[in-house]
Amino acid sequence: MRGASGAVLLFVLALVALLSALAVQTVRTSQLEVFSAYAGIYSRQAEAMAESGLLAAASLLAADEASRASVNLTQDWASFPQLTSYPGKWFLDGQLQGRIDDELGKFPVNSLHPGLTGHAVYGAVFLRLLQAPPFSLPSGKAQALLAALVDWLDPDDVPANGGAEDAAYQADALSYRVKNNSLDTLGELLCVKGFSRELLYGRDKTPGLFSLLTVWGPGLVNVNTAPVEVLAALPANIDASRARTVAKALDDYRRDPVRRDRLETLEWLGQAAPDQGLRWPSEILTTRSVYFSVTLEGVSGAASKRLFAVLKRNQQRRSAKAPDWDVLYRELR
Repeated sequence: MRGASGAVLLFVLALVALLSALAVQTVRTSQLEVFSAYAGIYSRQAEAMAESGLLAAASLLAADEASRASVNLTQDWASFPQLTSYPGKWFLDGQLQGRIDDELGKFPVNSLHPGLTGHAVYGAVFLRLLQAPPFSLPSGKAQALLAALVDWLDPDDVPANGGAEDAAYQADALSYRVKNNSLDTLGELLCVKGFSRELLYGRDKTPGLFSLLTVWGPGLVNVNTAPVEVLAALPANIDASRARTVAKALDDYRRDPVRRDRLETLEWLGQAAPDQGLRWPSEILTTRSVYFSVTLEGVSGAASKRLFAVLKRNQQRRSAKAPDWDVLYRELR
């Protein structure tokens, strides 16, 4: 009897152990399912925040464009989404962060195409941009980069002085050929001979060229919104150190809300930097824009969604209709 009782006890203990293991496994499976469900919810919430942020950005840009002739950094879009009027509190969980950039404030890299009017002016500005901080490239290196980029854009197979056509890429055992056309995206610069990831993306807190260049717009540069580095590269008759000082003074001037109404024409450049004897390439400058990029990140729980879009305003400012926008490019990650 004792042997039988012992066997029963062992069986019961084994059964309890088995049932306990099954219960633990069931709990774990349930937890994984719950976590998976929450991950899906958080992901959808993050995506919804990014999408709503894009709509809010377009609405904000429309309001600014409808009320003013110029586009400048004193307007609400430049502080998006850190605005007291922006309904971020409506998000029950998570946050939206990002920015709006005026694409015409950046250097229009496709304007270096030798078939376009004024390409020599753009080439000189590009060289000054490369040779000034934060890049500070030697003259020879800057000239080689410009030549290689022009060869990438132009339709012929004759390399410019220091440039690179198909033969140079084949010599480096690269599997692609020169495009011989305008850039569709800035990412294509990684294919152009001499352009490194560090130069394009920057390092640590030092910005790269990507933040200063654009492939959008008609080729004009908005001096009201241009980054300081681009602003400093515009004058043709001063050294890099003085250009940087002038650019910072111009930046302080254009960010002052009191001077907002003075930014509608290029005349403010002379008011902000009087008696400087500066020669501005006025033929490529403007104070307006209809091209904007929106970079957003919606964060909910452990999930995040990044959205990048380029918007173009179509409706004329003085029209009675509400401003109308086209999304020229959109990427959700």
